[in-house]
Amino acid sequence: MQLPGEAILEAAGEKIELRNRRIPHQQILRALQGTAEDSHNLVQVYRLQVLPIKTRTIHLLGRKGPARIINTLLGFEVQASYKRIHCPDRVTAHYLKLFTELGCHTIKLPYDPTVTARLIPEFEAAVERIVNGVRTLFPESRALQAYVLRKLYGIIRSRLRSE
Repeated sequence: MQLPGEAILEAAGEKIELRNRRIPHQQILRALQGTAEDSHNLVQVYRLQVLPIKTRTIHLLGRKGPARIINTLLGFEVQASYKRIHCPDRVTAHYLKLFTELGCHTIKLPYDPTVTARLIPEFEAAVERIVNGVRTLFPESRALQAYVLRKLYGIIRSRLRSE
């Protein structure tokens, strides 16, 4: 998708030049997430704080889309499209909902719910920063915002999978 006549974007204080009127998704993501050492980087936090500890693998829907948390008699469920995933507590449900909305196929879930509870605010803040950054970069076109977010989420998914 091409931009309507813009030459330079500014994301999080970093100027991004558009070459051949193409959107540089990698640069936008790097600017919105921060550096690799930064605690705001969703993929780095996942790699450094989730993967080294004892986890289990959860299979998700694998498509980007809305998900919702449902209260049941036996706990909670995350529903995305036709798939429902049972969760013992609300913290686990929020964790799975976040990665379901990113469109991940599988994700590692820590066995310790206190670790999950500590990481959820960081993950949600990182995703919210990306969404708000894309909205400020392209305020006039919701279709362009959706397109850029879809591409950025795809990059994040591929980086999460590379582990």
